[in-house]
Amino acid sequence: MKRKILILLLSVSVLSFGQSRKGQFELQKNSRSHSLYVCFTKTNNPDDLINDVLRKNPSLRDFVKKNELSFVYELDFSPKKLDEMTEASKKNNNSGESVEKLKRIYKVEAPVKDNDHIIKLAQNFENFKEIEYASILSNEPIVPPFINTFVATPNLESNQTYLLANPGINVNYAWSRGITGQNVRVRDVEYGFHKSHEMLVNQNAIQFESGVSPNSSLTNPNSSYYGFLDHGTSVMSILGSAKDNIGLSGAAYNAAEMKGFLEWTTTSYNRAAAVSRSINASHAGDIILYEMQTGGQNSNYVLAEYNNVIWDLTKAATDSGIIIIAAAGNGNENLDDPFYSAYNARGNSGAIVVGAGSDTAQHSKLSFSTYGSRVNVQGWGQNVLAAGYGSWAKYDNDNNRTYNLFNGTSSATPIVASAAILIQSFNYQQTGQYLTPVQMRNILINTGIPQGGNLATKIGPLPNIKAAIEYLEGSRNTLSAKNQILSPLKVEVYPNPASNFISVKNSEDKSLTFEIYTMTGQLMFKGTPSADKKINISHLPKGNYLLNATDGKRRTVEKFIKE
Repeated sequence: MKRKILILLLSVSVLSFGQSRKGQFELQKNSRSHSLYVCFTKTNNPDDLINDVLRKNPSLRDFVKKNELSFVYELDFSPKKLDEMTEASKKNNNSGESVEKLKRIYKVEAPVKDNDHIIKLAQNFENFKEIEYASILSNEPIVPPFINTFVATPNLESNQTYLLANPGINVNYAWSRGITGQNVRVRDVEYGFHKSHEMLVNQNAIQFESGVSPNSSLTNPNSSYYGFLDHGTSVMSILGSAKDNIGLSGAAYNAAEMKGFLEWTTTSYNRAAAVSRSINASHAGDIILYEMQTGGQNSNYVLAEYNNVIWDLTKAATDSGIIIIAAAGNGNENLDDPFYSAYNARGNSGAIVVGAGSDTAQHSKLSFSTYGSRVNVQGWGQNVLAAGYGSWAKYDNDNNRTYNLFNGTSSATPIVASAAILIQSFNYQQTGQYLTPVQMRNILINTGIPQGGNLATKIGPLPNIKAAIEYLEGSRNTLSAKNQILSPLKVEVYPNPASNFISVKNSEDKSLTFEIYTMTGQLMFKGTPSADKKINISHLPKGNYLLNATDGKRRTVEKFIKE
């Protein structure tokens, strides 16, 4: 529940500590309305912070009274949740200070809300040493970080080449080990979702906040904002589409839960509230995606945590063991530029920051991706088949059966998150414990496929799920196995190429269920051959095909050629 603080007109000042974070606020380009937040410096009386500060400083009290200001604790963390996060933070060898700071961040309510007045208020607040920083967040939606290149529903998995080995992230290897996202909970902070899309509605694990509905501008097909719902639809489909031979296969289709959190609701557009709700609903080991960006130098797009409030929320979450995977933004900004020195001086928030790389084996930075030493890893920033928009396919002219080639740091972020979910799932099944944010970041970086191209524009390596899993298996730090992890399902198709018959052999000499698809996803036929039985392919047209083999728990895909 939001708590409005009554101002008592009744100051020993508390000194700021650490690196100054003042002067880092700015208006979002083209946004007509903003909200102001302030973070108070540490106090000896946190339970009555506002009244205590105003009582001790008459100048600040008079400023608040003159401008008819009040303060709202809008982050809405309960004492119980903060205690839980503090305990988890200390368990992860952090001080817990980042969580304690969340008690000191308040939204400023003012009768005058125009941009010039908000800027003046922020500047005036920062003149008081009781204020650690002022921060400004847009009240209007920031364009989703999406670069669009236009280029019964069939099985489209053959077009999801990012699921395969290099230049993909090798989701197929995890599937071959029976790792499909079990025991991992995922949250996506988004602009919106088309809940009725066939890739979302048919997947029980995909859920949305109860009691929170999107703004009417998002749900009106005639609104220019209507496409914002497609953004979350695309992201969620990459992560969690059901594997049912219809449309896409989500990389982590067996995740325990995938929940969407809305920035723009029937109440207002409020990024900080959406992020705090996602953290409130999370615990150590959970994974949160930041599918959003904000304006940096010249309002070019950078990662959302460039804003002070989002940074503090992120730091508290990662310190308490929650993994946050965040889009770097599509502004082609160098985060090592002197302009960002104040941002970098805050330190590392603990989020895993994702740049956009090519879909080729070179894994080079794409022209629009923000980059720099703060960017940890990359994902495909182009040609990622996903649900929504309809620029790639729209079946039966049905808005709930639309697909597109998703791009930008928007597509890169769920690619990296897919790897993190599967790696987390493997580690939990093996050890009964979740990887921490630092452990996950280090594994993704150290076992990834190196960046190519111009290394001066750093976006980091592409995750390699197979290498990460093999590292965890061989690590001396891995605990005794809790559950036995299946060995990979290895299948050989021979002869290859073939004219009339193929045989399917696996190292365990057991029968498998198979399906044969064209490269465009059309199912040609399926069956369950015995280990010594040949499969007649004489009726197939010449070309390339995919054989999808499974033993019920494990699955793998092999390509063969019909001559």
